[in-house]
Amino acid sequence: MTHKTKGIVLRSIKYGETSLVVTIFTEMFGIQTYMVNGVRTSKKSASKANHFQPTAILDLVVYHSENKSMQRIKEFSWAVLYDKLLSDVIKNSIASFMAELIQKCLKQPEPNTDLFSFVRNLF
Repeated sequence: MTHKTKGIVLRSIKYGETSLVVTIFTEMFGIQTYMVNGVRTSKKSASKANHFQPTAILDLVVYHSENKSMQRIKEFSWAVLYDKLLSDVIKNSIASFMAELIQKCLKQPEPNTDLFSFVRNLF
């Protein structure tokens, strides 16, 4: 079943030739792990892997099943475009620390919309 939600990327790991395994803090489902296929292609026009940098805020359409530990992403796009977060070393290091702290503190995949709104406003 597909759902529309917002998400904050906490971690992304390369998987195989063209895929990523991404940990995202979502508004509807809490912390979830997603498989994203075909985003790391060598084509010049395909820079989709840039969407999954840590602290990126995305609009997502996801396939969600309670029985699976790893979900899939159908569609994704930027929800917020940063001006200076990725180029300023101090802001980037603070945001990376916050993303790691969120990932370590939240272990269970349960929705927490208040915490999501708070974190989204911090970035």
